[in-house]
Amino acid sequence: MISRQINRSMNVRAVLIAAAILSLASAGAIRWGSTILNQSASAQATTVAVFNAASFANDANKALTPDSIAAVFGAFITQNNQSYNGQTVPLPTTLGGVRVTINNVAAGLFFVGPTQINLLIPSNAPDGDVNIVVTNSDNSTRTGTFKIVRGAPGIFTARSNGQGVAAAYTSVSGLLFNPDNSERDMSAGTTAAPNILVLFGTGIRNTPAANPNDGNGVAESVTVKIQGVPATVEFAGKQSQFEGLDQLNVVIPPELAGLGSLKIVVTTNGRDSNESTIKIGGQLPPVKVTDVTIGQSIDGQLTANDQVQLGNDGKTYFFDAYRFAVTTPNTMLAVDQRSTQFDSGVLFYRLDGTTLTLVGADDQTGGYGNGNTVNNNALLITLIKTPGTYIAFASSSDFAANALGTYTLKISTVTTQQLTYGQTVNNGNIQAGDLQTSAGDYLDVYWFDGLNNDNVRANMNSTAFDAFLILQRNDGDPPLAFDDSAGGGTNAQVTFRLTSNGTYLILATPFAPNITGAYTLSLNKVAALAAQASWMESLWWGYPGRELKDGRTETRFPAESSFTRFGRRRIVVDPQQ
Repeated sequence: MISRQINRSMNVRAVLIAAAILSLASAGAIRWGSTILNQSASAQATTVAVFNAASFANDANKALTPDSIAAVFGAFITQNNQSYNGQTVPLPTTLGGVRVTINNVAAGLFFVGPTQINLLIPSNAPDGDVNIVVTNSDNSTRTGTFKIVRGAPGIFTARSNGQGVAAAYTSVSGLLFNPDNSERDMSAGTTAAPNILVLFGTGIRNTPAANPNDGNGVAESVTVKIQGVPATVEFAGKQSQFEGLDQLNVVIPPELAGLGSLKIVVTTNGRDSNESTIKIGGQLPPVKVTDVTIGQSIDGQLTANDQVQLGNDGKTYFFDAYRFAVTTPNTMLAVDQRSTQFDSGVLFYRLDGTTLTLVGADDQTGGYGNGNTVNNNALLITLIKTPGTYIAFASSSDFAANALGTYTLKISTVTTQQLTYGQTVNNGNIQAGDLQTSAGDYLDVYWFDGLNNDNVRANMNSTAFDAFLILQRNDGDPPLAFDDSAGGGTNAQVTFRLTSNGTYLILATPFAPNITGAYTLSLNKVAALAAQASWMESLWWGYPGRELKDGRTETRFPAESSFTRFGRRRIVVDPQQ
């Protein structure tokens, strides 16, 4: 495989990178000098601090691994107060008059200076707490302790401080950093012609392998995520030309094309590496769509090979896209996505030529039931006024980045009625066959067109069940207002001042599973309203299990809508036709 060829026949570029890693690491004392100087004078003179030489992570447990490169900081006395570099293989155990032992075993020395030592942890260092003793050129000593584990990854970066762009290259794009250590664009490759990312680190090779005899290092036990997206690790283990240096060969997920600067985290033995970055250039890949029809039931699955959206929060979200046609004006649609494995999120786009325009999004309405939001299913209810081509994205909510798992999706038409101010529906009837949430509540859906600052009041009366009203925008959750009993007894009343011109939905429901019965519903425009409720409902839409049936008339939600949040996700403007 390409990745193994890279590993077994390192080219000149890789050698130069590895050499630069080892030389640049010695400059890290500047970054961590304050750690030493902040100690008391006596502690500064007698103690040392030990860090992974790639990540410089300030791990409270100070965990490293055998055969890894460590950076040791303290006040050291070298010959003539000079800095020295190890020039031999195997590494010298005395350099500049300085010796280091770890649990009484001599450590090989890459570099020794007055404030920093870079060394190789002995291969026989035992798991658990170990002691380090630095013997200076004048035979004074400095001591410290740290922990040895089987896997504690650090990734080298171009800036040699564990931050910024990785000191890496790819099989297609070459070096990933510029002379000033800034990011350089790389290609995401394709499925047919993958681009292999070669990372260098330390603390990886001893991670237990699931299949130790298959020749691919410890790849099964090492994971790499790029902005949260799992990437295939084809090799993870010893880089044979440089002591203590480990290498990872990683297939770049092609779906990350065009997403720009992305974070990389390597995980071994339950421990995460430092966050380094790469920059993936190119154009966002075109949306891959599956054509479906309204009424069709879909069994789908979000996988690590699916398409990806990047949110403005830096998180990524997998999605599947389904295209269908709406042929009749004023069609009320319900896009019902359910999953027991992740928090569902539905995004709904109109396709105009080569432009995708978000028209609705939902991540909680499917959970409405028994006075609460009782699950994480999505149910987007929206009125489509203009016939055309539409695309539904089955994805995960903003609370479930990179979620994977199975789901069901169904796009259905919903029986609806347009209301005008002053109108009363005398023959309303909740019945089996109505739109039903995954929590079991039946919903009747009405819509009306309103203007900014319209004062609207909706009443729902029933002797058959405890009525509940929800007012929401046409673009998805959360509710603008809801009510259980302000209408008196088991009746509901919602009063609200509209905040924009547009289409609004009224959901009439018993808000309890499988309840049916008759009701009346009226919509009126009133001359004036009392002051809007001043209290804030704390992020109602964000947390399942929140109580809705509280008897309050005017429940306002200052938190942004799913439409606003989901609308920040990036999407290509030229989907495949």
